[in-house]
Amino acid sequence: MSSEPVVDVRDPAVLDDPMGGYDRVLAEAPVCWAKLPNGGEGWLVTGSDAVRAVLSDPAVRNDPTGLPGQGAQTQEEAFLALGTPPEHLPYLRASLLSLDGAEHARLRRSISHAFSASRVATLRPRVQEIVDGLLDGLGETANLLDEYAYPLAMAVVCELVGVPEPDWADWWRWGKVLVDGDPARITPTLGEMFAYCHALVDRRRAEPRADLLSEVVAQDDLTDVDVVALVVFLVLAGHETMAHMLSNAALALMRDPAQRELLRTEPGLWPAAVRELVRTDGPVQLARLRYAATDLEVAGVSIKAGDAVQAVLGAANRDPARFAHPHAADVRWQAEHGGREGSVGFGWGPHFCLGVALAKLEAEVALRTLFDRFPAVAPIGEPAWVPLPRGRHRVALEVRLR
Repeated sequence: MSSEPVVDVRDPAVLDDPMGGYDRVLAEAPVCWAKLPNGGEGWLVTGSDAVRAVLSDPAVRNDPTGLPGQGAQTQEEAFLALGTPPEHLPYLRASLLSLDGAEHARLRRSISHAFSASRVATLRPRVQEIVDGLLDGLGETANLLDEYAYPLAMAVVCELVGVPEPDWADWWRWGKVLVDGDPARITPTLGEMFAYCHALVDRRRAEPRADLLSEVVAQDDLTDVDVVALVVFLVLAGHETMAHMLSNAALALMRDPAQRELLRTEPGLWPAAVRELVRTDGPVQLARLRYAATDLEVAGVSIKAGDAVQAVLGAANRDPARFAHPHAADVRWQAEHGGREGSVGFGWGPHFCLGVALAKLEAEVALRTLFDRFPAVAPIGEPAWVPLPRGRHRVALEVRLR
């Protein structure tokens, strides 16, 4: 592709207001050539139909190994270029985020049963217990992200996986290092995480318990590297985006008294509210960077094999071609017209969020209990918008509870 990029995703005008920035790109074209967050160039896909098309197409891969053009760099080469120690490569290659096709499906199947709607429903009392305990510990004011959303998200996923409660603080510390993105701290932190997980796998093999890790360890077709990679993926992916989702959604409801009043008078709408807030205020704007394995056409645009493809979930979720009220949450509309998944806030296609049922339950319990107990909760000053790597963001949300 030789033409100049239409948009630079790293432009401060986009970074400071990614939702507005991507909306402007969507208004121009659902697929356009752009400067991407990694510094390279590729296709920015913003239209709802186009995003669903690329995320569900097996010819659009996470792993660029063997592809022409930019995709000529293998994942291993990309990791090494970032300073990743060679001994960490097996775990990164075995991550569900790095895999495609049959291998991805195999590892996903090994844990998918734990995230079924029926099994997740049994966790509601424990999630409620954790929520109540955290809210009991808050004072007149609080940092809702650090004192509520992060500890809750980490506690729930650690409980599901089987990480002992005394170790939850270590995982929170490791997670914050990885989110902050300091390369000098990431390498030793990953080393600590992998070593811890190997020791925990050995303990569960010797003394199985009623948790997901014990079930996974018992599967003959998984290596210890597979299991460790799964644990790291589940705990980190299960707490970071969940915490940001809770913080963003709480802020959105604080700013929308009409929707809050609707939920107060009709609490049965909370599941629809969670779906709608994921659409309008989800923490992940950009899907993982992918590569075209073959020549293909998306929304009338020709994409060549090896081209990078960046799907913008946030723009697709506010596409006026699909949503009647694209930029504002409308819980009633979501309840009546949203369908099973009206948005791509949890992804789409083979990499659709594995923990979507757990995320919905957790958000419903956490948000409903927060606003039931503290109906006057409000932000203190203007919340700080904090951009994060890979197209994510969080809200540094200081609130007054009473």
